[in-house]
Amino acid sequence: MASGAGLSTDSVCAGASASLGWLARGVPGVHALGNRLVRFRLAVAGFIVVAIIAGCGAAATTPPPTAAPTPTPTPDIHLVDPASIDRVYSQLRKAGLSIAANNAVVGTEPVKTLNLTYASWPLLLEQYSSAAALVSHTDFDPKKKPGFGDAPFRFAGLNVYVEFGPHVQNGEPAAPDYRAIDAAKALVVALDPLIGPLAQSSVTAIDLPSVAPTPTPSPTPTKKPKPTKKPKPTRKPKP
Repeated sequence: MASGAGLSTDSVCAGASASLGWLARGVPGVHALGNRLVRFRLAVAGFIVVAIIAGCGAAATTPPPTAAPTPTPTPDIHLVDPASIDRVYSQLRKAGLSIAANNAVVGTEPVKTLNLTYASWPLLLEQYSSAAALVSHTDFDPKKKPGFGDAPFRFAGLNVYVEFGPHVQNGEPAAPDYRAIDAAKALVVALDPLIGPLAQSSVTAIDLPSVAPTPTPSPTPTKKPKPTKKPKPTRKPKP
């Protein structure tokens, strides 16, 4: 009921209930009248009152609380050593990187090589039998920048070695332009959850999402001081 009428929903429902009881008991004088028209009007009025009461009951029903949606856990896509570069390649594609496959080579060390194209530059993925084998079979050194014949971006994580960019044969690789840098950043963002933390050797260093832990040097044992020898007593001269 509108507020302008001065009646609340509760008062309307209460009045409808009272009217229904009044109709059920009978209206004085109806039997005496014996008029069918009066009976018909009373039946219609009773139907309207029942409909109002049914509406009041429906309005009073409180809807059940809506259950909160259960959060979906984020899957862990990080690989373990030895990781498969086929899995790495598949996840890079799922991350939205536009990569074209050229060929694959199977060998000893590296166990497998994927020659790809990404952002119009060569992209190389090499899989070694272990992280230790990667270190012993490549000249990758994160403390040095790429040198003669190296790609401008080089990364390593677990047992996977990655090169991005052309191999310059007539000198050291030049600083790449902003498009190549942006492509390298996107590559690192996609690689880190898979094989991170990454190490890199790049002409232009890329911010790594997670930093490889630096090995803590073993403490040098402290030498114990040698005991001081007591001086020999001085002989007294003879008289």
